[in-house]
This record gives sequence, C-alpha cells and structure tokens, in this order.
Amino acid sequence: MLELNVYNHQDAIRLSANLCSRLQVSGRAAVTEVLKIAKHDSNLGKIDEVEINFVDDETIADLHLQFMQIPGPTDVITFSHGEIHISVETARDQARDYANDFERELMLYIVHGLLHLAGYEDATERQSDEMDNMQSTILTRVW
Repeated sequence: MLELNVYNHQDAIRLSANLCSRLQVSGRAAVTEVLKIAKHDSNLGKIDEVEINFVDDETIADLHLQFMQIPGPTDVITFSHGEIHISVETARDQARDYANDFERELMLYIVHGLLHLAGYEDATERQSDEMDNMQSTILTRVW
C-alpha cells in the first residue's frame, strides 16, 4: 500500500500537531481517490511513499531555482520520486487572496501534488481546468 507522510520543516507559520495529523489522514484518503484516476504508468503507481514537506518561502524558492530555473517562491513543487514540497507562507497568502481557509489551502496543495504524481499537468489552460475540476472533486471528498 502506498504510504503518505507529512513533515513540517519550517518555523514561519505554526502548524499544530493536530493539523499535521489531519492533513496526513486526509492526504492518505486523497491518495486512494487519486489512484482511481491515475494515468497508466504514472509515477504514483511506481512509488512506495509520498512525502509531504511543509517548507517556508525561502526554501521553496531555492528548490524552484535549483530544479526549475525559475526565481522566487511558488506554492507546490512535486518531484517524480514522491516528494511534494509546499510553501506554507505562499499557501497563507493564496488563501487570503482567494478567501479560502488556510488549512483547506494546504490540503488543496497536497491534492495538486498527488495529481502531478498521477500524470496530470497544468501547463495549458485546458490542463489547468481539468486539474482544477479534479482537485475540487477530491477535496470535497477528503476534507
């Protein structure tokens, strides 16, 4: 069975143990949902563990530049071997900008990363719309 674990590697925003536990439980439920729609031969079907790493903007900006050659922070970076890095500071800012709950925004980013591992991309408007629809459906089921 594919395992999902949540790790808090930042001090910028306090994440309670209860919140991390809830995100892990909901993340595991999301894995089950995403596996149902994973593309054939996706990375999600090839790995044993998904590691969710909550980081700050500085850390994610470093990863963004190092691995994607794009300066500045971003919300989520997903690596094909099962690591998903989520900036809690960007999540907080995006939650405010879109009038979303911060905790739900974090869960949305977990689902987003899982969909990338399942073979979905969001480079085009059509792809982004497809991922948005899937994210909304899955988020409603697990959060």
